[in-house]
Amino acid sequence: MSEAVEAPARTARRRRFDPHRRERIARAAIEVIGERGIEGLTHRAVAAAADVPIAGTTYHYKDKEDLLVAALELCVADYAALMAAIPDSDPAMTIEGIIEQTAHALVACFTTERTVTTVQLELYVAAIRRPGLRAIADRFTAATRAMYAHYTDAETAALLTDTAQGITLRGIATDAPPTAPQISLMLGRCLP
Repeated sequence: MSEAVEAPARTARRRRFDPHRRERIARAAIEVIGERGIEGLTHRAVAAAADVPIAGTTYHYKDKEDLLVAALELCVADYAALMAAIPDSDPAMTIEGIIEQTAHALVACFTTERTVTTVQLELYVAAIRRPGLRAIADRFTAATRAMYAHYTDAETAALLTDTAQGITLRGIATDAPPTAPQISLMLGRCLP
């Protein structure tokens, strides 16, 4: 008679505590959009970028639309925090100084910050066909207007915001984006 061989005890797979997994997945969605565009956003691509199993992405975000919303929410939150910090960074700044600062920031959008800007614009433009994204996209505009409103009246702040958004879109979509002096001139013409 042969002895029964006892199977080795299975060790339970330890669940890794990851309180930031949801945000990490959303940030990975931003990364995927930056590399592949919205069309390339899939749970599989995001899972690979976030270094989580695909079940982790589908647990937190049921479909591509949920991933888009999460990515847009994060982009808006990051951008709004940046805009909100500007008035505190130099309380003596004038509107002319802000225009100059904006011009240099927009040049960075076309060069060193191109990927981030492209993702923001792709998500913003996605709201054209996805009404559920519009309220989130409107917060981009509101954050910029609030920043400019620290230095000028509400109507001028709205005009500066819309002009800067147009310059950003045009600058990112061309091989010959405007220079900082050109942008300063355009934004300066918005002043009363």
